Amino acid sequence: MRLSGQAVDLLCLLLERPGELITREEIERRLWPDRNVDFHHSLDVVVSRLRTVFGDKGASPRYIETVPRKGYRFIEPVTAAPERRPVNDEPRQWSRPVLGYAAVAILAAILAILFARTRYDKFVPSQRSQASPTVPAR
Repeated sequence: MRLSGQAVDLLCLLLERPGELITREEIERRLWPDRNVDFHHSLDVVVSRLRTVFGDKGASPRYIETVPRKGYRFIEPVTAAPERRPVNDEPRQWSRPVLGYAAVAILAAILAILFARTRYDKFVPSQRSQASPTVPAR
């Protein structure tokens, strides 16, 4: 299941302060600043989506705890994984698309040059085809 924008936003908010209570009011201010919807129903739907993604249904939640009439808390311990840097042997993620675009650009440039040259040769005669008057020798 894919997460929508508000579900991702709520998850990020909960993960910013794992173990801490995030009040419904704070969630409302962060996720629905221009409240044009039924906030309570919308929040319940977003929390339900997150729980479905995590498989966190039932009386004893593993990830998202509800504090009745107050808010929610992410209860699973959160650890940040060290950033993985690519090893020199691994191709970089962006290099393959960039090489493809560069090849297309080079091919387009060559075709444009060939097209321009054929047009130029058609309208501007070459020096060989122009007969220059010869002066007879005395």
